[in-house]
Amino acid sequence: MDMNIHESHTIDLHIHSSYSEDGEYAPSALVKMCIDAGISLMAIADHNCVAGAREALDVKGTIEKATGTRISCYPAIEIDCTYRNVNFHVLGYNINLEGTDFEDIEQNVRKQCIHASKERLRLVNGLGFHLTKEELNAVTEGGYWSGNWTGEAFAEALLKSPYYCENDILRPYRTGGNRSDNPYVNFYWDYCSQGKPCYTGMTYPDLRDVIDIIHQNNGKAVLAHPGINLKDNYDMLDQLIPLGLDGIEAYSSYHDPKTAQWFFMKARRHNLFVTRGSDFHGKTKPMIKLGHL
Repeated sequence: MDMNIHESHTIDLHIHSSYSEDGEYAPSALVKMCIDAGISLMAIADHNCVAGAREALDVKGTIEKATGTRISCYPAIEIDCTYRNVNFHVLGYNINLEGTDFEDIEQNVRKQCIHASKERLRLVNGLGFHLTKEELNAVTEGGYWSGNWTGEAFAEALLKSPYYCENDILRPYRTGGNRSDNPYVNFYWDYCSQGKPCYTGMTYPDLRDVIDIIHQNNGKAVLAHPGINLKDNYDMLDQLIPLGLDGIEAYSSYHDPKTAQWFFMKARRHNLFVTRGSDFHGKTKPMIKLGHL
């Protein structure tokens, strides 16, 4: 498996489906969308879940026959984990989808979601809002993770509510605001991510254990969008690489060219491969397009 990817728009190894709590499109739709976009190599890497990757592989052949175009599809997952109290995402590629390890990871997250969602509602309303469970359920109903109210779900509910049209907190996320390019996920990063006022901690597996699980399932472990998780502490990467990482997602929609080049060179110095992924979600990140960074 050669993943030493540079600037090719025909490759996207970080795509989220409706099996992610913040993804929009079904796996079958994404396979077709990738073919239409000219992508020849794709991976659906849902949060803590392999159901989307499995479904994409199941329908790929049928879609190829219908379109007359072939596409390669890696089985993948994106797993939340921690190392020294810092949250990270690790991508697993070419994994065995039939084992129980990834099902255990999904169930661990599911068990914590209800409590975390309720606590997040309390914290967000502490900013001066009056959101209800009904309003949040209206934007998550029918989803695979229905009942899990993510930071993005809060943003969607708040921005759709007629009661907060003039709210100063939401102003940057509305059209013309400086955070309006990807308003839902930007609200998440600004208010609900680690270290922010509405952050709700969950117990995720240790990064070292996640790397081991991926390897035990015949996969390759790749650190996802490190520029955003490491923030201003890039030197911490020197602690992570010896833990068994196989690659780094240097080319990401979160990385400007200078950042991408820094991670590319870091990977090269440590003989790690480099991957490329848009982190496409659909409506949650409307400025991110399949295959484009």
